[in-house]
Amino acid sequence: MKRVLATAALAVLTGTAFAQQTPAPSAPSVGVVAAKSVRMAPKMAMPGTVMARNDSHLASEVTGRVAWVAEVGTVVKAGDVVARIDPTNAHLQLSADQAAVKKLAAQLSYDRSQAQRMQKLYDQNAIAKATRDQAASNRDQDAAALAQAQAVLGQSKYASDHGEIRAPFPGRVVQRLINAGEYATPGKDIVRLVDIGNIEVSFQTPIDTARYMQEGMKLTAVIEDKPVTATVRAIVPVGDVASRTIEVRLSLPSGSALVGDAAKVLIPSAQPRQVIAVPRDALVLREDNTYVFKVDKKDQAQRVAVETGSEEGPLVEIRGPIQPGERVIVRGAERLETGQKVKAILAS
Repeated sequence: MKRVLATAALAVLTGTAFAQQTPAPSAPSVGVVAAKSVRMAPKMAMPGTVMARNDSHLASEVTGRVAWVAEVGTVVKAGDVVARIDPTNAHLQLSADQAAVKKLAAQLSYDRSQAQRMQKLYDQNAIAKATRDQAASNRDQDAAALAQAQAVLGQSKYASDHGEIRAPFPGRVVQRLINAGEYATPGKDIVRLVDIGNIEVSFQTPIDTARYMQEGMKLTAVIEDKPVTATVRAIVPVGDVASRTIEVRLSLPSGSALVGDAAKVLIPSAQPRQVIAVPRDALVLREDNTYVFKVDKKDQAQRVAVETGSEEGPLVEIRGPIQPGERVIVRGAERLETGQKVKAILAS
């Protein structure tokens, strides 16, 4: 019996010592920022499309057989060759026109000398006036023919020099509209070139909302469910009579979207008002509601249900029991419970 009691006492003492040696769990570290009172306008969503500022069908300027066309997907710089017309015919025509110009130049030189001689003989009453006039007429006709031949030679030089179609801006070849071996004529499209590094969103907005926007202001465009900060590049001040809308163009950061992507643009629909705003990362989305966690004076996390409103860049309007200056958690809130002790670290 004594042995049993001694064993039990030892077990109690051992358990107590083990409990005393086990450290209490430390408070998790969370990133916090202060809720802000800011001026923010209510927003409405307008559908838009991502476009390239430069999107061109490059055409041939000369006639001839297509010798080479850049492959689809080729990245080019401004001035790079994207297609080439066989120069054989252009070179032959250039040679023929150069010979014609030389011939007419020689003829004109002779007729000028002849006209001068006829003028001297006429001055000496050695020839009739008609003979002098005929020599002058021949000279003038040769001068006109030479001018015409020089114009034709200029066209031949242009055709010879423009047998290569060059990119007017940097971009990517996205479509071949003609293949090697086919016959090109002036104005016939050869390739489609798109400047994928210079993209923007085009959307139509009601004229009534245009007064709340100005060129240079920042707007949020949602593309593939991701918010992108865009800059208003142009507000076209001409409205459509039927729809009473105007076009707005937003410049996007390079690589933030693909040409042809659908976009949802959040535009102001009224004058700005004073609201409480927190970073978007502070929102905890659940099926039943949207929450934020704030840290009270005892460094305890408190879950607060909120309603969201307007957005401005990374900030989102919230409506709920949150005051300006209160600390809200932006990192580490996913597994927190209400009343849990936390270690608040100011987020950068």
